[in-house]
Amino acid sequence: MHGTRRWTGALLLALLASGGCRPDEHRGYDDPVEEPRPRVPLATARPVTAADSARARAGLAAESVAVQSAFGKATPLRAREVGELRQDKNAKQVATAQRLGLRVSDQAEIERLVRAGRLVALGDSTEHWILRGMPHSVPYVTPDTRAMLVELGRRFHARLDRLGLPRYRMKVTSALRTDETQAELRKTNSYASRTASAHEFGTTVDVSHERFAAPAPDAARVGWEMEAEMLDGVGKEHAKVLQAELGRAIAELRSRGVLHVMMENKQPVYHMTVARRFPGSPASR
Repeated sequence: MHGTRRWTGALLLALLASGGCRPDEHRGYDDPVEEPRPRVPLATARPVTAADSARARAGLAAESVAVQSAFGKATPLRAREVGELRQDKNAKQVATAQRLGLRVSDQAEIERLVRAGRLVALGDSTEHWILRGMPHSVPYVTPDTRAMLVELGRRFHARLDRLGLPRYRMKVTSALRTDETQAELRKTNSYASRTASAHEFGTTVDVSHERFAAPAPDAARVGWEMEAEMLDGVGKEHAKVLQAELGRAIAELRSRGVLHVMMENKQPVYHMTVARRFPGSPASR
């Protein structure tokens, strides 16, 4: 059982001990729909005792030690691994993007391409990623790109499971740039005016390698907000481990010809372009 589940019982008791809170509606567009859970009448709920509070504090402390210990057994990226993640230069990614992607002028064209199935929305919050800080791009990609990102998320989570860690999510910071958003970027970034970008073809995403999101919440479970806040803090403390496990999952897909990647420094992201078609995804011609 991975780290996220190990936290649940202790967090729930801690929340009850502190008086409780009301869960908000918060669901990613592709999260499964769950049937409403029956409410327990307040009159039948067992009062929280001092012993309950003590057990909650002890359980929370024990689980914190367990997760910290799991992080301690993982290793950051080695120099060789970093080198492998910096092989795919801009020219290579742009050439692939031009072959597999499409140019988009504005929002109206995006809507037309979505109706045609040639672009898909990333989704603000899913099991594998959330969107953060995208001032010069829009959250749409080709179906192949989204399929690549889902496969990457699965592999990232599998690696975290093996380490006994919670299923942290990626933070996508950039996706499709239309002619309009690219023009806006040129006003503040002179480099953007001199070079073509793979982001202009819907085949490319940037994912932070310094910041990660807490696991996807279960809005039906009381206490998920408290869990997310706690795991967010632990993730920041051990960001290098999460960077490494995501980087290794990326390297697996790169070795299989699924994607190109550049681990950037100026912008702390993995800059990735899908490198092949995915079965079942419509061709973007």
